[in-house]
Amino acid sequence: METIVDSLYQRLRQDIVECELTPGKSFSESELGRKYDAGRTPVREACRRLEHDGLMRITPFRGYAIAPLSVVEFQDLEEMQLIFEPAAAALAAERATPQEISAMRELAGYEYRVGDKSSYREFVRSNYQLHCLIAEAARNSRLLDVVANIHIRLMRFFYLGLSFEEHGSTLVAEHVAIVEAIATRDTKTARRKATEHINKAIARSATLLMSAIRFGETVFETAPEKPGLPDGSARNRR
Repeated sequence: METIVDSLYQRLRQDIVECELTPGKSFSESELGRKYDAGRTPVREACRRLEHDGLMRITPFRGYAIAPLSVVEFQDLEEMQLIFEPAAAALAAERATPQEISAMRELAGYEYRVGDKSSYREFVRSNYQLHCLIAEAARNSRLLDVVANIHIRLMRFFYLGLSFEEHGSTLVAEHVAIVEAIATRDTKTARRKATEHINKAIARSATLLMSAIRFGETVFETAPEKPGLPDGSARNRR
């Protein structure tokens, strides 16, 4: 049964992910309580959970701030995709049920309409659901937790305006290729197609991120590159 804290957490998380709450914006406990018609204890508990998710920052005796977005965070999340999602696809190829594969096919086939904001937002949600369903089909709850958190945090960039509009049909084709490999129980191809999809997404996003910064999107903050990364890593491809 959903508690008051659960409900508040879900509402806050949705507003953070969809950037209804601006990245970097600060709130006092009382401001959040008034905004969401909630008491102090539920606000504290929900915000602690959001801090654990990487979506909220808590400063003792000062209040709460929506976690800002940065280029380095986006790149870190993409690198984590490369580590975890090919393995999830391979495991899903072994363990997914026919019902899960059917649901994957439906999600993978969704293509948004260029210029239609609501359609694009639906694609962002479908993309999240597809990647999480693949991880869920791997039958590893810890892996699912990691993949879900990666995509929840990536969604903030997409909702804010990091658009992949021109790549709609390409994204569908890449998603379908992963799902078909899972459906045919081909673990090696599933792993390879997932890796290819993420590497192509990294290449696409590099240009889009730089464009967002160039045009003054203040929530995208740059940070120094991490030292000691091996040649051929996702970071070096940018």
